[in-house]
Amino acid sequence: MTELSTLPLDMRNHPPKHGWIGVSVTIGAQVVEIDASDVPNNPVADLLDALDLAAHGLPSRVWWHLEPDGYFMCFTPAGDQVHFRIDFAPDSDAARAYMVVQTVGSRAHVLLPFWRFVRNFHACAYTEPHWPRADFSRIDVVEARIKQA
Repeated sequence: MTELSTLPLDMRNHPPKHGWIGVSVTIGAQVVEIDASDVPNNPVADLLDALDLAAHGLPSRVWWHLEPDGYFMCFTPAGDQVHFRIDFAPDSDAARAYMVVQTVGSRAHVLLPFWRFVRNFHACAYTEPHWPRADFSRIDVVEARIKQA
């Protein structure tokens, strides 16, 4: 487990292939590799929704389905800070999930790296059969909410 403190965050992806995407989340020196499916949900579109909720001060979670296992990215706002953690869930059973890594920081420090990931992903304009279309029209509004003091 990583000590709970403000750590550098980054998220990147490999180009999706036939409904599967490889993403790397780096928190400090720890890297979590996720190979997720677009079934039954689109985790990239869900990530934008989760960022919007967290920017509004509401807890949110994104399921990255591995068929059958899964990772959950959890954003928990607390005042000016956001606690972020990644949980692994055997058989995607959230009740059996355990924490893999976590960090905390300001809203901008925690949320903006994930927003940049969504923006970069959207700019690549991946299409079927590799990745489903999603509505990213709110992306600039979400950025503004994240940056609000």
